[in-house]
Amino acid sequence: MFKTDNSLHVFVGPNSTTENAAFQDDVTASAATGSGSIFVVHQDGSAPDGALVAGDLFKVGQKHADGSVNFSPLLKYDDCSIVGKATVARTEQSSVFGWNGTSGSIDAINSNRYTVRVNFKNNVDMYSQQSDLHFFEYVSDASATQLEVADNIVQQMVKAEKFNGLLLGKKRGSVKVSLLSAAAVTEDVAASSGTAAFVNGSKSVTIGNTPAFAVGDYISAAADDATPRYKVVAISGNVATLAIPYAEATETVADGTAKYIAAATMAAAAAGIKITSLEQEWKLGCLTDTQVTFEVSLDGWGATTAVADTAAVKGSGHGKEVAELEWFGKGSQGAPYRTGIISNETDITLYASKDASYDIVEIDGTIADPKYAVAGSGVGRCQIVVALVDDVHQTDGAEANAVFGLTAIFNAA
Repeated sequence: MFKTDNSLHVFVGPNSTTENAAFQDDVTASAATGSGSIFVVHQDGSAPDGALVAGDLFKVGQKHADGSVNFSPLLKYDDCSIVGKATVARTEQSSVFGWNGTSGSIDAINSNRYTVRVNFKNNVDMYSQQSDLHFFEYVSDASATQLEVADNIVQQMVKAEKFNGLLLGKKRGSVKVSLLSAAAVTEDVAASSGTAAFVNGSKSVTIGNTPAFAVGDYISAAADDATPRYKVVAISGNVATLAIPYAEATETVADGTAKYIAAATMAAAAAGIKITSLEQEWKLGCLTDTQVTFEVSLDGWGATTAVADTAAVKGSGHGKEVAELEWFGKGSQGAPYRTGIISNETDITLYASKDASYDIVEIDGTIADPKYAVAGSGVGRCQIVVALVDDVHQTDGAEANAVFGLTAIFNAA
């Protein structure tokens, strides 16, 4: 007989600016606060008196705008593991060699073959972990400089679609490649009061006044050693053309912030290359991996400062992750994509926001008796996930912390 022995129930609080709109410790209070409120009650419907304790039977529920309520199974506190996870920010992988923003350099070797291999280990469509190897090389001239080597390698890399730094569209990149330099950044881009408008994926930069720099100089969106540098290859009026497309987010940099570095200053300074993963396209229900991982190896770089990798951090409570979990936990929102099955997606309410960050409690429980309606022998399992927006408005987080016996997991500001 088919045995339903592992069920998932996901409750996501609404992103509301109203105090106590997302969590209550009893269903009566929940009814008064509108759609989406989550609550915890005992088997008789009464609210817990403080934290759940040994011997308690409890269930989690959520009340919707039409008055309907969905519940988790009734669990015994003694048979549960309750773990809280506060929001942890997600970060992307980066790898840098040569100048890294604070130290390091590239070994400038005359008439030398420099090779870079980048191996993408993830496969966002099939999760197959197959290698996707990209190979770049540059042969230096008889008077090599760090800038010459870095410039040429970067310009080669960004021509490959996966390295183009595009943040949107069908040809969006998997990574962005940055040219770094230890050169002093002091000169404003405009002769007097002028902004600099950068556009992701474009080589054109519009200066808000007469450009103060010349062809061959380098532009930086900020005066620090970790901001990428872009070589200017042409100037027409107040529009500068870059050697490679701008790989950062589209931005207009305020007066006095955008700087330029003279070509001679750049050539005399230490240079480096940084490769950074970009978040990928995400669609609800597609299980798309939004993090790119890769390995970098060098050959022929002499005493160049070695590759320093900063690993990707998956984080916890990422909005897209919570939205995926809620969608699947509620039956793929009625499975509207299944041919021949009448969709009930309009009867299912989803609350997760892909742009929010969440604090989460995970409840892993066992159900010995009674077992599920369709079941064989053995103990059933149940997972309950409660997610509340990590936001100063969620003062009801204090109630959630108290009920589940957690310390400073849900935002209680």
